[in-house]
Amino acid sequence: MMDWLNSKKPVKLLLVLAICFFSFKYFRTIYHFKFYSTYTIGKCTSIEHQNASTYADFIFFVEGRQYDGSTKLKEVNSIWVNKYFKVRYSSKKPEINEILLDEMITDPKAVEAAGFKLKSKIE
Repeated sequence: MMDWLNSKKPVKLLLVLAICFFSFKYFRTIYHFKFYSTYTIGKCTSIEHQNASTYADFIFFVEGRQYDGSTKLKEVNSIWVNKYFKVRYSSKKPEINEILLDEMITDPKAVEAAGFKLKSKIE
């Protein structure tokens, strides 16, 4: 047993397991988006920098339940925060989702129909 632990086999095994795990997550997302894609409206709540990557955090509603999401960004635009965009999610697993930042939604009725409460203007 000690010979096996002192060899490079445990490192190789962990590497193979890590590759399998990330491959499973990636292909599961592709599968769900291909067969169960559904769209709604979501609100970009923040843009966060984590290590060398930047993510857009957002919320959206499915059947009255709020879901949180995060999408890795290629470019950053600070005007996205607190704006509404189209969100693609899996109808089977809404936890699998992404925000489509190139499709901004400006229609207040559509935003309210998606579950958001907009502040009304008091005259």
